[in-house]
Amino acid sequence: MLFLDHVTLAVPNLSQAVHLIQETTGIIFTKQVIPFPGTIGQVAYLREGFIELIALEDLEEAQKTPLGSAFAAFASQRAGIFGVALEVTGGLPSFIEPARSLGIPYIGPNHQLAPLEDGTSISFQTAYIGPHMPWLIEYEQSRVWPSSYTLTGVEIQTTNIEKDLSVYSSAYQMQASIATDSGSLDRIFLLDRGWLSLHHTDTNETSGFNAIVLKKDSDTFRILCTSQGVQVTS
Repeated sequence: MLFLDHVTLAVPNLSQAVHLIQETTGIIFTKQVIPFPGTIGQVAYLREGFIELIALEDLEEAQKTPLGSAFAAFASQRAGIFGVALEVTGGLPSFIEPARSLGIPYIGPNHQLAPLEDGTSISFQTAYIGPHMPWLIEYEQSRVWPSSYTLTGVEIQTTNIEKDLSVYSSAYQMQASIATDSGSLDRIFLLDRGWLSLHHTDTNETSGFNAIVLKKDSDTFRILCTSQGVQVTS
């Protein structure tokens, strides 16, 4: 099965971004942690999935690791969605090997640890294709958090929907996409929990992960990343 697990946002000012999202949505974030050297972050655990905000603190320190280098290169250019994680159940190898046979260049599985605010950590394995594609994650133990919010979907902008439809179908073994509304070029992949939607854009500058959609009861919140930073609409 494939679940929308979490989304990581790169923000220039962690405190400001956390305050904006908390004030607009009511979501509660954890205390600050160090996701990886050279950065600082805070997490909002939802009933289904979570969102993670990370800010670059020390460029030189971050560049000492591959993940830190990738994050620093992204965060130094813009605020935005740095990564989208899809949770796999049933074993990462059994998921990625069929994709590799179709030419999808998965890297992994790799073992990682994520720090929690109580000093413990979560153990998991990951596999990824590249910086502009969702990556896969499999946890060693189940995780449940009390929250009235859910991570519902992620909007992705692309200059070539047909090409990305093919790549996403092969990489994530997803069902055929459906139109989000008649006459539109937009498409949506329905996961076992959550969704990913592809939207056409004319420029490469606006392509990539674009917005997060959260829900609480009948309320829907959209966290959008623009050149002006993080914005929240409802």
